[in-house]
Amino acid sequence: MDEKTLIETVHKRKKDAYLPTMLNFQNGSLGASSNFCLVESKNNRNPRKRALVMAGVNTYVGDLQDSEEFDTYICVRNKTTNKATIVPVQQALLSNHIYEKMEKLENRPMLSKEHATKKLLKEFGGRKASRYVANHEQMMVNVDVMRKDLDETVQSSVRQNGEDEEDNSLPEVDANNAEYLATIVPKCDKAATKVSEIYDVEDVVPQSLLDRLDEEANSVYSTPLETLPIESDYLRDCIKRIQDKEVTTKQDILNLKLIIYMDALQSLIALRKRQMKHVELSRITEKVENDVRHRFADPNVAKSFTRTSFSTEKALTHFIVLALLISEKHEVDVNILSRILRTSKDRIIAYAHIVNARPKARSDMLSLRLPSTVPALTSSRRFQRKK
Repeated sequence: MDEKTLIETVHKRKKDAYLPTMLNFQNGSLGASSNFCLVESKNNRNPRKRALVMAGVNTYVGDLQDSEEFDTYICVRNKTTNKATIVPVQQALLSNHIYEKMEKLENRPMLSKEHATKKLLKEFGGRKASRYVANHEQMMVNVDVMRKDLDETVQSSVRQNGEDEEDNSLPEVDANNAEYLATIVPKCDKAATKVSEIYDVEDVVPQSLLDRLDEEANSVYSTPLETLPIESDYLRDCIKRIQDKEVTTKQDILNLKLIIYMDALQSLIALRKRQMKHVELSRITEKVENDVRHRFADPNVAKSFTRTSFSTEKALTHFIVLALLISEKHEVDVNILSRILRTSKDRIIAYAHIVNARPKARSDMLSLRLPSTVPALTSSRRFQRKK
């Protein structure tokens, strides 16, 4: 600029004079009309000046921030004359009086940031946010809460043992028949001539659900591996292989959807509670969680969303099939499945047998086989259902 601003007047700061006040609001800015005044304490031992703003039903108060080390000035410029005046000012940080009222009424300090965040999540967050806060609060050291949790755990264990003993006394039905196996094993093409044609993905995971998981799959793909809410190292390795690819295909996105579903199945297999209604099976999406609750609950139990050995067996067969489908060679290591599913190798091999997967020669790799080449189940291995 060619023209320079001329400082016309500099007002000196006078002691005990009332100066213009710059107001800063703690939680934002004042958007409505208001009235302003200064209040000065008459106590000579503790002189105090406070700024007060009345804005409708709200009152904002704050101490004047006087400094003994420096003075604050502002420069006011007249655009027409291009002359400026330097004026001393004082400052105040204002907050709503409700905070001071809370301190006096409740005799406690203002909410900490962590406490306030939890309170907001609990009151206004979604179901998962509310459940997270509730679980976190229950984990805090409280003797009464811990005693109550221990009592409930003991009683639940007693009830569980009682139910198991009662179930064992009932007659068992031979599950080698096709009727029972059809309820726990995904539908397959027994006349298939190619391994890739044995299972159709939509017979393992409903197509309607897969169509609604695009957003979740893309989110998993773009999220750093260390921040994903998936604990299984096997599933995380599967995700990493997809993330490391230079070009992502439709099959990769489909595999991510299947991995999300497998994560929920793994939670179900590890579950020890009989009731699944309020149990979190997936930390990624409730869509998968709700589908697993409905499809894997025992239909022979009157109470809905009940987990029995039927649920575990069905989840095991579906998990094994999905593990084979997301593998390029339709193979999976039985040792990995045994470790992550906390199930013996013999049991994994037995359930893999009924989904047409057999160990390779001198290897622990389970390989998907054509149904026509898989030997029939031996009479010594019986899949039984308790009624």
